[in-house]
Amino acid sequence: MRPATDLIDHPLPLQQSPGFAQALTLLGRDAGIEPLQGCGQVLVVRRAVRGLGHMRFASRGPVFSPDFSICDRATALRAARLHLVNAGPGDAEVMRQAGFVQIMSPATAAILQLDADPNAQLDRAFGKWRNAARQGMAAGLRLRQRILCPSRDGWLLDADLAQQRAKRFRALPHALSLAYAQANAGDALIMTASEGGTPVAAMLFLRHGTMATYQIGWSGPRGRVLRAHHALLIDAARRLAAMGVAQLDLGTLDTQNAPGLARFKLGSGATAQLLGGTWARLPGWRG
Repeated sequence: MRPATDLIDHPLPLQQSPGFAQALTLLGRDAGIEPLQGCGQVLVVRRAVRGLGHMRFASRGPVFSPDFSICDRATALRAARLHLVNAGPGDAEVMRQAGFVQIMSPATAAILQLDADPNAQLDRAFGKWRNAARQGMAAGLRLRQRILCPSRDGWLLDADLAQQRAKRFRALPHALSLAYAQANAGDALIMTASEGGTPVAAMLFLRHGTMATYQIGWSGPRGRVLRAHHALLIDAARRLAAMGVAQLDLGTLDTQNAPGLARFKLGSGATAQLLGGTWARLPGWRG
């Protein structure tokens, strides 16, 4: 399968974007975007599984046009011959009618609407978060944006690995972010906050059409004191909006294991969006 261009004019999550397909292909994965009988499109990852043959997997999709009925969508999805799907929001009935069985409950993502006006962006935030952002913006930090460069920005990847070990969480492999940067020139953006020339916080964003994804966030002790992440997110929102990005995916919300991060995301004014859960339809099943 070869990565294809967009088939419908629709904001696409990272995992359903052409840029993601190109990054996966660069890493040697069999991935590409396929049409769904005129109803939409789906980015499919195909891999060999011992004893089961070739499995076809999709995440945060398929992406359907709103003009088609549930029945039409289910028929198109059934024809796509997918085996495992991490579905998008609102697709439960489509999945059931297509013959899938839910095997995992849905996660919740935080989606932030962007505005090129920092004051308008601040108005979306909750009061406590807004006050913290204003403190960060008045702290004299130097906020900069640049395209991710592996040789120059390896320190951020190292810092992220260290915090993953310390906080016992796992994120998408850095190899994927680097492949995305290589395959999509100018769409992997690093935002830094520095005090006296020393970085105190940073964020990595992957841009995909009219959406972007918050991929990595790091803050040192000084950055936390200065509320650097709050200031960075407001500045990033302004810059991304000026590039035509309308929505920022801040990632999933984990109120049990990472309550502070969940509060940060929701406090910014992001909307909690319930995703579709994980669904399976093994070979030989009939929908």
